[in-house]
Amino acid sequence: MKKWIALLLSCVMLLAMVAGCGGTPAESPSQSGGAGETAPQSAAPDGETKTYKVGFSNVWVGNTWGVQCVNELEAYLRNNEQISEYYIYNADNDVNKQISDIEDLIAKGVDMLILQPISAESVAAVVEEAYDAGIVVVNCTSPLSDATDKYNVSVVARDYDFGYVGAKWLCEELGGEGNIVCLDGMAGLSSAVLRMQGAQDAFAEYPGINVIASEYADWDYATAKPVMENLLAAYDDIDGIWSSGGDMTRAAIEVWADSGRDWIPMMGEDCNGFLKLWSEYKDDGLSCIATSLPTWLFAYGAELGLEILNGTYEGEKDIIVEIPTITNDQVDDYVRWDLSDSFWCGTKMTEEDIVALYGNGNDGSQGLTGEGVATDH
Repeated sequence: MKKWIALLLSCVMLLAMVAGCGGTPAESPSQSGGAGETAPQSAAPDGETKTYKVGFSNVWVGNTWGVQCVNELEAYLRNNEQISEYYIYNADNDVNKQISDIEDLIAKGVDMLILQPISAESVAAVVEEAYDAGIVVVNCTSPLSDATDKYNVSVVARDYDFGYVGAKWLCEELGGEGNIVCLDGMAGLSSAVLRMQGAQDAFAEYPGINVIASEYADWDYATAKPVMENLLAAYDDIDGIWSSGGDMTRAAIEVWADSGRDWIPMMGEDCNGFLKLWSEYKDDGLSCIATSLPTWLFAYGAELGLEILNGTYEGEKDIIVEIPTITNDQVDDYVRWDLSDSFWCGTKMTEEDIVALYGNGNDGSQGLTGEGVATDH
């Protein structure tokens, strides 16, 4: 009997030692994959949905485009059952704050980091820290690849193409000859620089095109209006207007309508206020094109990041989204007379969320919760 008890105790001790040598998948540290690979994730218990925490580091929400970008992302996160928590931080164009924001998101233990880098070189080190910690890194709108390859997927629409496409159309509308004024974006910001480079390259293809003035207007309606008034006072021979986008062309149309001058072709972006005026005046001779940096890029990045977390992503590491355009014969298909001027028409939100955010005179700044656009929470 003593021998049987001793044997039984030995077996129990052996089993305990074996059990102590290994961990469950949930206890094992996650490993980030290589370029284009996925980060292995622990499986959810049978019958349960695996959920994740998501962090977003934004550049700013300084205009209606920036507001809708955040609304698009938050709408996607709120409507997805796999998102248990999310944090949205606004760096307000401050690189040091963006670095601090990302460090805080790492400390919070997010599974996915979505970011629009203010400066790829400046945030590369902290992005690499997140990647090495096993966090799925999703880069959006501004490329990271020149500074680091430690990210899982990147979704960008080329700002250069944005500027080139609109400028090329403008030159062709003018038959390759005429005087153009430019409403530029924000001084020093890479998006503005790249858009202007694209425009200048297009203008260079037409020797008869002359850029007689270029002024910064920060992509903003209120800033662009006095800028456009000053340009009209200074020049009698403006034949076309190139815009770096945002809500500047709406202001240009209003100023031009008040001047009584014959309509000229103008480039804009897919902001609803601009589309309304374009639709209103097109039969009087106004010709436009709307190029677009889609407001849904962050939400699309979150969608791809979720596929990576789930181990189902099969796409490329670096994705270039084509620049969407709206032309004269399409504007009436996109304009929303029932929504505010602040709505951007190239959206992927549900109709319910769109109306809640931009119906009844709302400008989207109240956010989906009614407590303001999500920043730093």
